[in-house]
Amino acid sequence: MFGLYPSLATIVYSFTQYSGLPGTPLNFCGLCNYTNAFTALSSEVWSAIRVSIIYVVGVTIFQNAIGIGLALLLNRRGRSYAVYRALIFMPQIFSVAVVGAIFSLIFDPFTGPLDKLLHGAFGVTSTFLGSNQLALPLVMLVNVWMFSGYSMLIYIAGLRNIPSEVYEAASLDGAGRFRLFRNMTFPLLAPAFTVNMFLTVVGSLGEYALILVLSGGQHGTQTLGIYMFASAFNSGSAELGYGSMLAMLQFFLTLIVGGGVLWTLRRREVAL
Repeated sequence: MFGLYPSLATIVYSFTQYSGLPGTPLNFCGLCNYTNAFTALSSEVWSAIRVSIIYVVGVTIFQNAIGIGLALLLNRRGRSYAVYRALIFMPQIFSVAVVGAIFSLIFDPFTGPLDKLLHGAFGVTSTFLGSNQLALPLVMLVNVWMFSGYSMLIYIAGLRNIPSEVYEAASLDGAGRFRLFRNMTFPLLAPAFTVNMFLTVVGSLGEYALILVLSGGQHGTQTLGIYMFASAFNSGSAELGYGSMLAMLQFFLTLIVGGGVLWTLRRREVAL
Protein backbone atom coordinates (compact mmCIF):
# COMPACT_ATOMS: atom_id res chain seq x y z
CA MET A 1 0.00 0.00 0.00
CA PHE A 2 2.69 2.49 1.00
CA GLY A 3 5.57 1.25 -1.16
CA LEU A 4 4.55 -0.85 -4.13
CA TYR A 5 1.40 1.04 -5.16
CA PRO A 6 3.02 4.54 -5.24
CA SER A 7 5.97 3.10 -7.19
CA LEU A 8 3.70 1.53 -9.80
CA ALA A 9 1.58 4.68 -9.93
CA THR A 10 4.70 6.76 -10.61
CA ILE A 11 5.49 4.58 -13.62
CA VAL A 12 1.94 5.00 -14.96
CA TYR A 13 1.82 8.76 -14.33
CA SER A 14 5.14 9.26 -16.13
CA PHE A 15 3.33 8.42 -19.40
CA THR A 16 0.55 10.97 -18.81
CA GLN A 17 -0.03 14.71 -18.73
CA TYR A 18 -1.77 14.39 -15.37
CA SER A 19 -1.67 17.54 -13.23
CA GLY A 20 -2.37 15.73 -9.98
CA LEU A 21 -5.41 17.86 -9.19
CA PRO A 22 -8.53 15.89 -8.09
CA GLY A 23 -10.98 15.26 -10.88
CA THR A 24 -8.59 16.02 -13.73
CA PRO A 25 -8.08 13.41 -16.49
CA LEU A 26 -4.89 11.39 -16.84
CA ASN A 27 -4.43 12.14 -20.58
CA PHE A 28 -2.07 9.34 -21.60
CA CYS A 29 0.55 10.70 -23.99
CA GLY A 30 3.08 7.88 -24.22
CA LEU A 31 6.68 9.13 -24.15
CA CYS A 32 5.77 12.82 -24.40
CA ASN A 33 7.28 13.70 -21.00
CA TYR A 34 10.50 11.81 -21.76
CA THR A 35 10.76 13.46 -25.18
CA ASN A 36 10.05 16.89 -23.72
CA ALA A 37 12.70 16.42 -21.04
CA PHE A 38 15.45 15.85 -23.59
CA THR A 39 14.32 18.40 -26.18
CA ALA A 40 12.51 21.56 -25.06
CA LEU A 41 13.53 21.27 -21.41
CA SER A 42 16.86 19.53 -21.89
CA SER A 43 18.87 22.45 -20.44
CA GLU A 44 16.93 22.28 -17.16
CA VAL A 45 17.23 18.50 -16.93
CA TRP A 46 20.97 18.41 -17.67
CA SER A 47 21.59 21.27 -15.26
CA ALA A 48 19.77 19.36 -12.50
CA ILE A 49 21.73 16.18 -13.31
CA ARG A 50 25.02 18.11 -13.26
CA VAL A 51 24.24 19.62 -9.84
CA SER A 52 23.20 16.18 -8.56
CA ILE A 53 26.50 14.63 -9.67
CA ILE A 54 28.52 17.46 -8.07
CA TYR A 55 26.51 17.05 -4.87
CA VAL A 56 26.99 13.28 -4.78
CA VAL A 57 30.73 13.41 -5.49
CA GLY A 58 31.40 16.13 -2.90
CA VAL A 59 29.30 14.57 -0.14
CA THR A 60 30.64 11.06 -0.78
CA ILE A 61 34.30 12.08 -0.70
CA PHE A 62 34.14 14.28 2.39
CA GLN A 63 31.68 12.18 4.37
CA ASN A 64 33.78 9.04 3.96
CA ALA A 65 37.07 10.83 4.58
CA ILE A 66 35.72 12.35 7.79
CA GLY A 67 34.08 9.05 8.76
CA ILE A 68 37.36 7.17 8.43
CA GLY A 69 39.25 9.86 10.34
CA LEU A 70 36.74 9.86 13.20
CA ALA A 71 36.73 6.05 13.30
CA LEU A 72 40.52 5.92 13.63
CA LEU A 73 40.42 8.59 16.31
CA LEU A 74 37.57 7.15 18.40
CA ASN A 75 38.10 3.40 17.96
CA ARG A 76 39.05 3.03 21.60
CA ARG A 77 37.47 1.44 24.62
CA GLY A 78 36.27 3.61 27.45
CA ARG A 79 33.20 5.51 28.58
CA SER A 80 34.47 8.90 27.40
CA TYR A 81 35.02 7.63 23.86
CA ALA A 82 31.52 6.15 23.87
CA VAL A 83 30.18 9.59 24.77
CA TYR A 84 32.18 11.21 21.95
CA ARG A 85 30.85 8.67 19.45
CA ALA A 86 27.29 9.27 20.64
CA LEU A 87 27.66 13.05 20.29
CA ILE A 88 29.05 12.74 16.76
CA PHE A 89 26.28 10.30 15.79
CA MET A 90 23.55 12.50 17.32
CA PRO A 91 22.84 14.65 14.20
CA GLN A 92 21.78 11.45 12.42
CA ILE A 93 18.70 11.17 14.66
CA PHE A 94 17.59 14.79 14.17
CA SER A 95 14.82 15.43 11.66
CA VAL A 96 15.69 17.28 8.48
CA ALA A 97 13.34 20.09 9.50
CA VAL A 98 15.24 20.64 12.78
CA VAL A 99 18.66 20.56 11.08
CA GLY A 100 17.44 22.90 8.35
CA ALA A 101 16.00 25.35 10.86
CA ILE A 102 19.21 25.38 12.94
CA PHE A 103 21.51 25.99 9.99
CA SER A 104 19.15 28.52 8.42
CA LEU A 105 19.60 30.57 11.59
CA ILE A 106 23.37 30.04 11.59
CA PHE A 107 23.65 31.09 7.93
CA ASP A 108 21.27 34.03 8.24
CA PRO A 109 23.05 36.90 6.43
CA PHE A 110 21.64 39.58 8.75
CA THR A 111 21.42 38.16 12.26
CA GLY A 112 23.26 34.82 12.03
CA PRO A 113 26.27 34.16 14.29
CA LEU A 114 28.45 33.14 11.34
CA ASP A 115 27.92 36.49 9.63
CA LYS A 116 28.78 38.36 12.82
CA LEU A 117 31.89 36.21 13.26
CA LEU A 118 33.10 36.87 9.71
CA HIS A 119 32.35 40.57 9.97
CA GLY A 120 34.07 40.89 13.33
CA ALA A 121 37.15 38.84 12.41
CA PHE A 122 37.71 39.77 8.77
CA GLY A 123 35.38 42.69 8.10
CA VAL A 124 33.51 40.79 5.36
CA THR A 125 29.91 39.67 4.95
CA SER A 126 28.21 37.02 2.86
CA THR A 127 24.71 36.00 1.81
CA PHE A 128 25.66 32.34 2.46
CA LEU A 129 22.67 30.29 1.22
CA GLY A 130 21.73 33.21 -1.02
CA SER A 131 25.05 33.09 -2.84
CA ASN A 132 25.34 31.23 -6.15
CA GLN A 133 28.92 30.29 -5.25
CA LEU A 134 28.39 29.23 -1.61
CA ALA A 135 24.88 27.76 -1.46
CA LEU A 136 25.70 24.31 -2.86
CA PRO A 137 28.93 23.81 -0.84
CA LEU A 138 27.14 24.90 2.35
CA VAL A 139 24.27 22.47 1.80
CA MET A 140 26.83 19.73 1.14
CA LEU A 141 28.61 20.70 4.36
CA VAL A 142 25.40 20.34 6.37
CA ASN A 143 24.73 16.96 4.77
CA VAL A 144 28.23 15.76 5.67
CA TRP A 145 27.86 17.05 9.24
CA MET A 146 24.54 15.26 9.61
CA PHE A 147 25.61 11.82 8.38
CA SER A 148 29.35 11.52 9.08
CA GLY A 149 28.61 9.88 12.44
CA TYR A 150 26.75 7.07 10.68
CA SER A 151 29.72 6.44 8.38
CA MET A 152 32.01 6.56 11.42
CA LEU A 153 30.14 3.73 13.17
CA ILE A 154 30.35 1.49 10.11
CA TYR A 155 34.09 2.11 9.84
CA ILE A 156 34.54 1.43 13.56
CA ALA A 157 32.76 -1.90 13.10
CA GLY A 158 35.13 -2.64 10.22
CA LEU A 159 38.20 -1.70 12.28
CA ARG A 160 37.14 -4.00 15.10
CA ASN A 161 36.92 -6.91 12.68
CA ILE A 162 40.60 -6.56 11.78
CA PRO A 163 42.69 -9.05 13.83
CA SER A 164 45.20 -7.40 16.17
CA GLU A 165 47.81 -9.95 15.11
CA VAL A 166 48.00 -8.25 11.71
CA TYR A 167 49.16 -5.00 13.30
CA GLU A 168 51.58 -6.80 15.61
CA ALA A 169 53.25 -8.55 12.68
CA ALA A 170 53.46 -5.31 10.68
CA SER A 171 54.94 -3.44 13.65
CA LEU A 172 57.62 -6.08 14.06
CA ASP A 173 58.53 -5.48 10.42
CA GLY A 174 59.06 -1.80 11.21
CA ALA A 175 55.93 -0.36 9.59
CA GLY A 176 55.00 3.16 10.71
CA ARG A 177 51.50 4.54 11.20
CA PHE A 178 51.11 5.81 7.65
CA ARG A 179 52.30 2.53 6.12
CA LEU A 180 50.06 0.59 8.50
CA PHE A 181 47.05 2.58 7.35
CA ARG A 182 47.92 2.48 3.65
CA ASN A 183 48.98 -1.16 3.42
CA MET A 184 46.99 -2.83 6.19
CA THR A 185 44.07 -0.84 7.61
CA PHE A 186 42.58 0.65 4.45
CA PRO A 187 42.70 -2.57 2.38
CA LEU A 188 41.17 -4.57 5.26
CA LEU A 189 38.42 -1.93 5.60
CA ALA A 190 37.25 -2.76 2.08
CA PRO A 191 33.85 -4.26 3.11
CA ALA A 192 33.02 -1.28 5.34
CA PHE A 193 34.27 1.10 2.63
CA THR A 194 32.00 -0.55 0.05
CA VAL A 195 28.95 -0.30 2.30
CA ASN A 196 29.61 3.33 3.19
CA MET A 197 30.33 4.42 -0.37
CA PHE A 198 27.19 2.72 -1.69
CA LEU A 199 24.93 4.10 1.03
CA THR A 200 26.35 7.61 0.67
CA VAL A 201 26.02 7.66 -3.12
CA VAL A 202 22.46 6.33 -3.11
CA GLY A 203 21.41 8.57 -0.21
CA SER A 204 22.93 11.69 -1.79
CA LEU A 205 21.31 11.03 -5.17
CA GLY A 206 17.92 10.73 -3.48
CA GLU A 207 18.38 13.73 -1.19
CA TYR A 208 15.95 16.60 -1.64
CA ALA A 209 14.40 17.35 1.76
CA LEU A 210 17.52 18.93 3.27
CA ILE A 211 18.12 21.02 0.14
CA LEU A 212 14.46 22.06 0.10
CA VAL A 213 14.57 23.24 3.71
CA LEU A 214 17.91 25.05 3.44
CA SER A 215 17.80 26.72 0.03
CA GLY A 216 14.58 25.72 -1.68
CA GLY A 217 16.62 24.59 -4.67
CA GLN A 218 17.62 28.17 -5.45
CA HIS A 219 21.08 29.65 -6.16
CA GLY A 220 22.53 26.66 -7.96
CA THR A 221 21.23 23.95 -5.62
CA GLN A 222 18.51 22.49 -7.85
CA THR A 223 19.30 18.79 -7.96
CA LEU A 224 17.24 16.30 -9.91
CA GLY A 225 15.26 15.50 -6.75
CA ILE A 226 14.40 19.16 -6.16
CA TYR A 227 13.50 19.63 -9.84
CA MET A 228 11.20 16.61 -9.61
CA PHE A 229 9.57 17.88 -6.42
CA ALA A 230 9.01 21.37 -7.83
CA SER A 231 7.57 20.01 -11.10
CA ALA A 232 5.19 17.59 -9.42
CA PHE A 233 3.97 19.68 -6.49
CA ASN A 234 4.37 23.34 -7.48
CA SER A 235 1.16 24.99 -6.30
CA GLY A 236 1.04 27.27 -9.33
CA SER A 237 1.70 24.78 -12.15
CA ALA A 238 1.68 21.24 -10.82
CA GLU A 239 2.61 18.63 -13.45
CA LEU A 240 2.52 15.30 -11.68
CA GLY A 241 3.03 13.45 -14.97
CA TYR A 242 6.24 15.32 -15.77
CA GLY A 243 7.37 15.07 -12.14
CA SER A 244 6.79 11.30 -12.21
CA MET A 245 8.94 11.07 -15.34
CA LEU A 246 11.72 12.92 -13.49
CA ALA A 247 11.31 10.47 -10.59
CA MET A 248 11.83 7.60 -13.03
CA LEU A 249 14.88 9.37 -14.45
CA GLN A 250 16.26 9.77 -10.92
CA PHE A 251 15.60 6.08 -10.26
CA PHE A 252 17.56 4.99 -13.33
CA LEU A 253 20.38 7.42 -12.53
CA THR A 254 20.57 5.98 -9.01
CA LEU A 255 20.48 2.45 -10.40
CA ILE A 256 23.30 3.14 -12.85
CA VAL A 257 25.56 5.15 -10.53
CA GLY A 258 24.86 3.12 -7.38
CA GLY A 259 25.13 -0.17 -9.25
CA GLY A 260 28.38 0.94 -10.89
CA VAL A 261 29.89 1.94 -7.55
CA LEU A 262 28.83 -1.33 -5.91
CA TRP A 263 30.15 -3.44 -8.82
CA THR A 264 33.47 -1.60 -8.89
CA LEU A 265 34.05 -1.79 -5.15
CA ARG A 266 33.01 -5.44 -4.97
CA ARG A 267 35.62 -6.23 -7.60
CA ARG A 268 38.15 -4.27 -5.53
CA GLU A 269 37.31 -6.41 -2.50
CA VAL A 270 37.93 -9.59 -4.49
CA ALA A 271 41.22 -8.22 -5.82
CA LEU A 272 42.40 -7.37 -2.31
